[in-house]
Amino acid sequence: MGETSVWAQRRVSTSARTLRLPRVLLAIVFADLIWEIVKANLAEEDRGTWPWRFTLLDASTCAAIVALLTGIIVTRAQLSQTLQPVLSWSGSVGGSRMIADSRRTVVLVNAGGGRSVVRSVSYRMRASPQYTGRADLPSGWMSWHTAVDGIKALGLDWDQDFFLLHLGSGAAIPMTASSREGLELLALGPRAFELLSVLDIRVQVTDSLGDVYERDLQCIRPRPAPSPSPG
Repeated sequence: MGETSVWAQRRVSTSARTLRLPRVLLAIVFADLIWEIVKANLAEEDRGTWPWRFTLLDASTCAAIVALLTGIIVTRAQLSQTLQPVLSWSGSVGGSRMIADSRRTVVLVNAGGGRSVVRSVSYRMRASPQYTGRADLPSGWMSWHTAVDGIKALGLDWDQDFFLLHLGSGAAIPMTASSREGLELLALGPRAFELLSVLDIRVQVTDSLGDVYERDLQCIRPRPAPSPSPG
């Protein structure tokens, strides 16, 4: 998996009610249709013996239901493309409404054609090498409260050195392509930007059809080491 695909939006689950259930019903009815077609080609005396006497639905009813369910699944696939949320984010210097001298401001928007409702948000961070011993930051993904406590443990002050939006379950991501109308997820002042070398935010949202999408935001990443100059 390439570096770009790791950070791209991905669908992590589909709704059982709107996709998997119709598919299961289609498989059952289609199997019954095949059964009825095979049975219709048997001799009359064979159709009266077990198990060929078993009938769930007649062939014409099965065919009608197969056509109906196929149409539902195709329409659902088209709606999924149309209503799919597109989580888009931007990171910039300045522009924060929370931190006056922000060195990194991260804004999240939904640039897709359908609504996106937050399912969960988690955070991952690492202190800069020269400040690693200042606080024991948890490894892996963590909750908002744990992330805020970890940042504060570095000696940083809320609303002065950093701001981290508490984006809870059920919140809606604004449908817009403009970062000015988006949600300000993160703002880091000069001290916070210096003390943190990694800060990622994972956002999971649910669309109108019940599918769950996920995207990881690279809010802070270590600067790549300069290539050695040829001797």
